[in-house]
Amino acid sequence: MEIKNSFKRNAGQIRKKIFKDERRLVSSRFNSRTVFTFGFWVVLITVIFCSFLSYYRTSFLNERVNAYQDETQSKIDSLNEVGFTNSPAGETYSKNFVKTYMNIPKDPKEREKRNNALQPYLAEGLTLEELENLSDFKGERTLKGIHLYDVKDVQEDSAKYVYRIRYNLINGVEQNKKEEVNGKDSKEKTETEKITDKENPIETIEVMIVVPVGTDGQSFNVVEQPYFQTVPGDTRLTAIEDKTDPSKEHTQMEQEMKRFVTQFFTSYTENTVDEMAYLMEKPESLKDTYSYKGVEDLIVYEGEKQGQYKVKTLVHLKEDKSGVVMKLPFTLIVSKENNKFYVQKLKHTIGG
Repeated sequence: MEIKNSFKRNAGQIRKKIFKDERRLVSSRFNSRTVFTFGFWVVLITVIFCSFLSYYRTSFLNERVNAYQDETQSKIDSLNEVGFTNSPAGETYSKNFVKTYMNIPKDPKEREKRNNALQPYLAEGLTLEELENLSDFKGERTLKGIHLYDVKDVQEDSAKYVYRIRYNLINGVEQNKKEEVNGKDSKEKTETEKITDKENPIETIEVMIVVPVGTDGQSFNVVEQPYFQTVPGDTRLTAIEDKTDPSKEHTQMEQEMKRFVTQFFTSYTENTVDEMAYLMEKPESLKDTYSYKGVEDLIVYEGEKQGQYKVKTLVHLKEDKSGVVMKLPFTLIVSKENNKFYVQKLKHTIGG
């Protein structure tokens, strides 16, 4: 009986052990599967995330490249709209032509060199003989000054460069001279005589020269005969005036505003830009450069808004280093804030 009971106890212990081992095995399998599943999803999410980043970066770079290409094409299109003749290269080309064209040496060999240098400037079908005839000119022409005055009639493939030039001219026209020979037995003798420089001093001439230039987008040529124009006459424009409606003049505020303007421009020449922020919307300063010396022709007008004033005046400012007093125009838009005047806008003009 004891043997039977002992056998049952041992069998029960064995079953418990086996059951315990089975539970441990299931738990172990469960942990491994969890780790594998977790790792799989981590890898998958990482791949998806990296793919998204790659796509986004590629898309971003493509957009930038396309933007640069569009910008470059826009610049090219812009150049094509006005033509290359309006570029610095066109100016350089036309200026070099004028220098070669205007300088005419006296020596025949040097003239031949000039002719050879000029011909490549001319478009096909345009010859040097169609530009000038120097058979009667035995003198010399020397360019002394040149600067670009204007570029007009600008097309896609052509433009006219206008230069203001100054050159020296030594005349050398050949003349016929009649001489009597052997007294009574005089006969008419024709002789070629060159006028000397003393008889024909150097003459300085100033004119405008217009050079028609064409291009195929890569090279340039003079496409038509250059021509001359007189230098524009001296003209005088009318000075800018105060055109504010006189009916808006506010004479009652003149004295009070003059005191403020004196205070303002004293600070304007003594305070820093940061300090001027307490007196004006967009701070300016002439500290350590000028000193305030007074105002003249101060006029106060009603502003566009209630409580706003427009002040126009000439301000006397003395340059500290030289002592020169200059009269500078100013227009101030002034408002009153917290019982104090404040400059909302300052313009360096009395116009407008």
